[in-house]
Amino acid sequence: MVSKKLEINTLRNFLFIVMAILFFNNCSSLSNDKIEFERRLIRSNSKYIPDRSLAVNDIVLDQEKSILTVKGKTTSSELYTDLKVFSDSLSFEFEVVLLPDPSLGDSIHGIVNVSVAPMRDRSSHTAQMVDQAIMGNMVKILYENEDWYLCQTHYDYVGWITKSAVYQCNIDLLFDWEKNAKHRIKTLNTVIYSQPNRSSTPVSDGILNNRLNISENLSEWYEVTLPDGRVGFIDKKNVELINNERDNEDQNEHIISTALSMKGVPYLWGGNSSKANDCSGFTQTVFKSAGIQLPRDARQQAQMGKPVKKENLKKGDLLFFGSGERVTHVAISMGIDDFIHQGSKLEGKVDIHSLNPDSPKFNSYRKETFLFARRITTIPNDQ
Repeated sequence: MVSKKLEINTLRNFLFIVMAILFFNNCSSLSNDKIEFERRLIRSNSKYIPDRSLAVNDIVLDQEKSILTVKGKTTSSELYTDLKVFSDSLSFEFEVVLLPDPSLGDSIHGIVNVSVAPMRDRSSHTAQMVDQAIMGNMVKILYENEDWYLCQTHYDYVGWITKSAVYQCNIDLLFDWEKNAKHRIKTLNTVIYSQPNRSSTPVSDGILNNRLNISENLSEWYEVTLPDGRVGFIDKKNVELINNERDNEDQNEHIISTALSMKGVPYLWGGNSSKANDCSGFTQTVFKSAGIQLPRDARQQAQMGKPVKKENLKKGDLLFFGSGERVTHVAISMGIDDFIHQGSKLEGKVDIHSLNPDSPKFNSYRKETFLFARRITTIPNDQ
């Protein structure tokens, strides 16, 4: 009897050990697979999404008991395919959405219908602003979340915009807007009225580079149709035909004239309009008014155009500042030593400074951190 009990206990112990070994091996295998996937994710992110401000890359590996699932969303078809194949090789579940979200159907296009719309890094009014989109500019709608759209601008920047600031449409309506919206606001600030007189109720405010569809030409006013169908009237003096074909001399003069008109405009992190801006938002806004589309960030703008020596600087060249190879600031040259730029939080506004120690406008910090300059040749503005 004792011997039989001993055999049973021995068998139980043996089965327990076998199960423990199998469990340990399974856990060890899952752990190794997770490590391999995380390594693959890091390498693939670096390969397919070198600049995360220009793409969506929200992918994680989720584990529930022994089931591993790759979840999230991305705009990169290359990353999506790469991770899908690798996940299949590890027998992982794969629940990644390739954006734009298929549930949006053909309504993946939008037109900004307010003078300036904040773009945030999360779908919350308290989230950090990463950029601004302005009226008349077209965006691609990637995803929706309650009262927000995840959007991508025509220069590829990504952020969340409230739905009320975007007119959602299909490709046909987008083409209609592109065909008819041929004018832009040329002043820093103005008002679009409900009637052709300044005592009427405002329909919307307007800022530099807002794009408009002129529906009727009156003596001193334009009747305009906004992206969402609202109709208003704007003083002709504040509007001009979009001109993307200026010669270089006219282009540079326009750049300096517009930059000077923005002197005193306040600093705002993520700002990209004539209301308020950061350093690269300032340069992008100014160049856009001259028919040139620059990328959004200073480090991206530093890749444009061609290098120019400091002694050969001309009006309209871009100056870049930073440390080592890291670009952190951009300004517009006014010729040789003087430049105009949106300062830091401490400087607080658009102003003119100089790299010349003998100048009353000398800025020693910018002198010490100056890296290089580039000359921007004409880049067609597609908005």
